[in-house]
Amino acid sequence: MHTRRNGTAAAVAIILTGLAIAGAWLLIAPSILHPADSLLDGPLAESTVAASATDELIEGVKVLSSFQVSQPRDPFRPLITEDSATGGGNGGTDNGFEPSGIRVTLIEIRDVGGVLRATVQVDGTDYDVGVGDTFAGDFKVVSLDPDSGVFLYGDNAFELSVGQEILK
Repeated sequence: MHTRRNGTAAAVAIILTGLAIAGAWLLIAPSILHPADSLLDGPLAESTVAASATDELIEGVKVLSSFQVSQPRDPFRPLITEDSATGGGNGGTDNGFEPSGIRVTLIEIRDVGGVLRATVQVDGTDYDVGVGDTFAGDFKVVSLDPDSGVFLYGDNAFELSVGQEILK
């Protein structure tokens, strides 16, 4: 029994020594691996808010140092409403919102002799296309399913379901 205690004491001593070495490494390692002096070589950049930018801020905008943190906007008010998109509701003005871009609509997908073909409308012009076809300049058909298709605009991929429309 006397040797068993010495074995337990030796195991405890080894564990405590290991913990002491690990603790010392955690304290010393950051300063060895990433000295603070090398990270802060040279002058720090200065940033200021231009006077004209602060004059144009809307009431309620918070500015923290030179960063604008938030805009005063009601989070429950929709960003786009039917009235604002069509220009109706407030005397024909649309609060300056005019969606821009190329309007792409997937009209239909049909099976022609075992091959899926799609009718895609781009800014009012209809195109009859199949997989691999390029149309309307930069658009390309990647794949077609019976109810949706995957397209490329340049190198940007997007998916449309039949009847769905997107601005690119």
